[in-house]
Amino acid sequence: MTGTTGNGDVAIELTPGGMEAGKLIVDIAANTHSVDLTQFDLERITTLEYDGKKIKPMEAPRLSGHHASGSIVFDVGDNIDSFSIMIEGIPSLEER
Repeated sequence: MTGTTGNGDVAIELTPGGMEAGKLIVDIAANTHSVDLTQFDLERITTLEYDGKKIKPMEAPRLSGHHASGSIVFDVGDNIDSFSIMIEGIPSLEER
């Protein structure tokens, strides 16, 4: 989900990168003009939902400054067709 980058807003872009050895890889880009991203721990505030399960990432980039990117990795075991990702606590949306 992408939002504006006005005062107090953070734009988050998620792009599925595919499956590798039972792991779902999702690329993330976070951009803001006014929020220090260092305070947000993606491993703690991110949840993948699929097939009635909810899991936390096994790897996620450390956010810092006003622009950050990297890959979030989820250990799902098998290929999955449908999923959703929830990221909580990053302004201005509490849930994305």
